[in-house]
Amino acid sequence: MAQRRFRIVRRVRRRRVRPGRLLGFLAVVAVLVGVFELMQGPFLRLHAVSVHGGPQTLWRESGLRLGVPLWAVNTGAADRALLARARFLASATFSREWPDKLSLAVTYRTAVAAAAGANGRLFGIDATGRVLGPVAALSGLPILQGIDASLVRPYDDLSQTAARAADLAAGLRAAGLKVSEVVPGTSAQVYLPSGTEVLWPSTSNTRQTLEELQAILGALKRRGAVAASIDLRVPKRPLVVLRK
Repeated sequence: MAQRRFRIVRRVRRRRVRPGRLLGFLAVVAVLVGVFELMQGPFLRLHAVSVHGGPQTLWRESGLRLGVPLWAVNTGAADRALLARARFLASATFSREWPDKLSLAVTYRTAVAAAAGANGRLFGIDATGRVLGPVAALSGLPILQGIDASLVRPYDDLSQTAARAADLAAGLRAAGLKVSEVVPGTSAQVYLPSGTEVLWPSTSNTRQTLEELQAILGALKRRGAVAASIDLRVPKRPLVVLRK
């Protein structure tokens, strides 16, 4: 008796798409399209920039342009671009004001010392060693001596040594000490209005050294004496030479 041959065929069940799921999917797509259109539309585009602390046109130095989507503005990059171009600024911070504005807050660099340029004119120097605009000879700012005049150009940066001297001048002024001149160097030389030379340590706790200097000047004032020089280069072992 011949054997019967069978062919087995598997039946594939087709899944039916439920109308509810299809409608839900279409609704999500519609929402996403709507959000995309909203973000690209005029409602969320940059229409104005308000500047706090400076002229209203200053923001244009950042390279930003009106009409770009507000959400696409890289505020951090705009901050850095503005500081790179407007080198007289100490800080610049852009922030969003939804739906279509930016605000910019800026602060300006301030002179803590002065240095002579190639033409003999004095220029302000800030605490980081950046050259600023011209200042009056009677501004009362301490003079940085020993600076190459050809390097004293507006909004250029001086050497690190000069920057440390400018920062020292700022610290002395903030402490209420009047300073006539500061000579940059590994150990800066500071000259007081009395003519007293102060030799500053190359590495020190500035606050502690200031307190030490103030204590010495206070003791000299009580004695009615004036120092020719005060050597603070050895911590806690100052050397004071009185003027004869």
